[in-house]
Amino acid sequence: MSAKTKFKSPAFEPIHSAASGLFSVDAIPQETMRSFDTACLSSIKDLQPLEIKALREETQR
Repeated sequence: MSAKTKFKSPAFEPIHSAASGLFSVDAIPQETMRSFDTACLSSIKDLQPLEIKALREETQR
């Protein structure tokens, strides 16, 4: 199962996509791509084991 990338806003999706394209052809360095990741992508919340269990039980109902 693959998670869909979540952007901070819809406007960041094409910006990040353009930066990814530039990175894939070595037009920008990895450090710059990491800056785009930080600026454009939403952070992922770490879940505790009990929170994961609660989510699983909730979705199975």
